[in-house]
Amino acid sequence: MKNSRPVSLPLIAGLLAGLAGCATGPDFQTYRPTVPPPAEGKSRIWFYRPSKVFGSAVQPVVHIDGQPLAKAQPGSFFFADRPPGSYELKCTTEWADKASLTVLQNRVHYVRLTMLPGVFVGHVLPKVVTEEEALKEIGKCRLITADGANRDWKPPVTASEPAAN
Repeated sequence: MKNSRPVSLPLIAGLLAGLAGCATGPDFQTYRPTVPPPAEGKSRIWFYRPSKVFGSAVQPVVHIDGQPLAKAQPGSFFFADRPPGSYELKCTTEWADKASLTVLQNRVHYVRLTMLPGVFVGHVLPKVVTEEEALKEIGKCRLITADGANRDWKPPVTASEPAAN
C-alpha cells in the first residue's frame, strides 16, 4: 500500500525560513583573492560556519573582545583584520561559548563556528583551527556582510577583462 500523506505546510514553511537565513554572497575560493591584504601590522582572521542544516535558526553574533562583529549564519564566512595580540572570541545563545586567539603579525588565522545542541536552544562554539583544516571546510561557505553588500557582490574587473555595461 502506498503512503499518500500530504506534506505538512508548517514543515515546508520551516524549511524555507531556515534557508532564508543562509548566506548568499560569493564562495570563499572566488572571494578570497579579491580582498586586499590587511593593513600594515595587522593579520586576517577568517570566521566560518560550515553547517547549513543543523540549527539554521540559531545565528548568534560573534564578538571579539566584547565588540560585535557579524552573525554566525549557517554556510557563511566573514573576516576581520586585527593587530597582533590576544583576543577573546564569543558567541552567546543560552550561554556564552568562548575561545582565545593569539593573533600573530602577518599571519592568517581561522575560526570555525560549530553548532552544538543545547538545553533549550543550540549554541555556536568558536574554535581556532589550522589553515589545512579550515580550507577543507570553508570552500562551500558563502560571504556575509553586516550591510548586506554580499548580495550585490561582483568580482572586480581586471585590466585584461572588458568592463560590463
